[in-house]
Amino acid sequence: PDLFPLTVAETGETKWVLIISINPGAPNGGSGTQYFLGDFDGTRFISDQEEARWLDCGTDNYAGVTYNNTPDGERIFIGWMSNWDYARDTPTERWRSAMTLPRKLSLRKIGETVELINYPLETLEKLHSEEIQKELSLEKGQIETLNFEQLKQSEVSFITPSSNFKTTFMNAIGETLVVSLDGEKQEMTLDRRSSGQVEFQEAFGNKLHRVPVTNLPEGAVEFSFYLDWSSLEVFVNRGQYAMTSQVFPNEPFNQMLIENTGDKEVLLDSFSIYKMKSVW
Repeated sequence: PDLFPLTVAETGETKWVLIISINPGAPNGGSGTQYFLGDFDGTRFISDQEEARWLDCGTDNYAGVTYNNTPDGERIFIGWMSNWDYARDTPTERWRSAMTLPRKLSLRKIGETVELINYPLETLEKLHSEEIQKELSLEKGQIETLNFEQLKQSEVSFITPSSNFKTTFMNAIGETLVVSLDGEKQEMTLDRRSSGQVEFQEAFGNKLHRVPVTNLPEGAVEFSFYLDWSSLEVFVNRGQYAMTSQVFPNEPFNQMLIENTGDKEVLLDSFSIYKMKSVW
């Protein structure tokens, strides 16, 4: 567990944050990270919540830690990118598992609810190298296909008021990793069932992963995707919702397909793709 205070940006109020890692019991199975907001008197923590909320609704963010006494006072979180459902079986050599991107934790009031936000550090922008920028507009049923040499170590982001679209990462042998937003269901899904090596453990690739996105603000929202060799970290509305997932494609993804799955035009503003330099 971890316990620390944060200030609500909009009100200046201080709330205490209690982070608890559990296994099993996560929203998409196995390991996961809960949080509670409340008050702490030095001895007793009293939660404002009746139910737990989730720091990350993906399957691969567990046992995270935060850092004290950072130079700028930020509360920085980094998690173990795996899940005890299959951590001992992942198809890797010389290493097993990884860590998430470092994320800044903050409190933001959205509507009447205060939520814990986790979003990659701004300093990651120093790793940006090549950049592609576009403005995209998709009619009903239209699919935009973008081709690349490879998409490993990439950041993709865009801002959109649209709530019905599907983003597919694909490689030359047809393996796919799919993230979809369904405005009617108020749900985001991640599908890694055809992403490559998935049969090494039944719990890894046996179902669609779901995230309720019931409290998104009206209007344009940012979506960010950080794609590495064997992972995808998704952030919605600058960290209001997060979803982290390991993937093991047999070849790097080299295509990105964006599909309009609704009845209205899909507009993607500030669409950017950055190649990310290695930290090693």
